[in-house]
Amino acid sequence: MGRPRSFDEQHLLDVAENLFWSRGYERTSIELIAERSGVANGSLYSAYSSKLGLFLKVFERYCDQRVDLVHDVIAGHTGTFEEAVINYLDKIVRDCTSESERRGCLMLNSIGELAARFPDVVVVASRTIERMENVVAARVAQSVSSGEIDVPEERINPLGAHVVMVSQGLIQLSRVGVPAARLRELAATSGRLSALLRVA
Repeated sequence: MGRPRSFDEQHLLDVAENLFWSRGYERTSIELIAERSGVANGSLYSAYSSKLGLFLKVFERYCDQRVDLVHDVIAGHTGTFEEAVINYLDKIVRDCTSESERRGCLMLNSIGELAARFPDVVVVASRTIERMENVVAARVAQSVSSGEIDVPEERINPLGAHVVMVSQGLIQLSRVGVPAARLRELAATSGRLSALLRVA
């Protein structure tokens, strides 16, 4: 059994996530995380071995939260499939435009910065994207089973992947400063296009 943490780990991970997200991996040092979190350098190295070890802990937690968001908004929506998709994309737009920094998505940012150097980042991100796609595909399958929509079985998974791809595209457009009104327009259009993809 590992030794219990001598610090509030959730607070530390919140601080580290905010720094990695705003500054990127390279511009975030263990010293800065220690200063902002109030946790000593030695405690950080003892708990996570390295900056990379701490980052991967933060990264996996963030990715799990993104899967939870998709599940809550898509699987938990009581309306039609199309309404669930529009609601999900609207939620994505509201999230990524809620702060003036327009930081985008920590997962997507980190793929761009770190994928070539750290294979674990690719593994976690790929698994996360697949999990998100599976959540949407399960909602499609549920709607097919109930008779709400008519989608051939071989198009269920691609439709799930399409919805996730659109959400990631909206986040990236947000990062380059596309106005919120334009993002909402694209989200609404993409939600309606999901209906077209359901035609057998």
